[in-house]
Amino acid sequence: MQCCNKGSALLKPFSFTKTERIRKSSEYRILSKYGTRYYSDYFIIISRKNQFSSSRLGITVSKKVGKAVIRNRIKRIIREYFRLNRSMLPVHLDMNVIVRQPSAKLENAQLREKFGYLIKKVSQRHN
Repeated sequence: MQCCNKGSALLKPFSFTKTERIRKSSEYRILSKYGTRYYSDYFIIISRKNQFSSSRLGITVSKKVGKAVIRNRIKRIIREYFRLNRSMLPVHLDMNVIVRQPSAKLENAQLREKFGYLIKKVSQRHN
């Protein structure tokens, strides 16, 4: 069962470790103050170049979006999309994804599509 070990070389390119997450409130505040905002009907992405070796992701979902089950589903989809597609980002970015209320009504495939569109917009601007 070597393929399932955490240290396996097969899983590393698609992992999502603690170093790839924005975790401190001070980092969220700095990003909010100095970052560039990208808007859609379903998400707001605040991004800024970072000095780390990879892009980092933070997700903000208010209770206004829905109950915990809905909020967690949306966060899972965003993390998964970021994890599988972060190579399309041209530079190392800190990104905070703020989920807006209408996104709770979308199906999983629609969420991925809308989020992917906004990520492409972010990557084109930072190119």
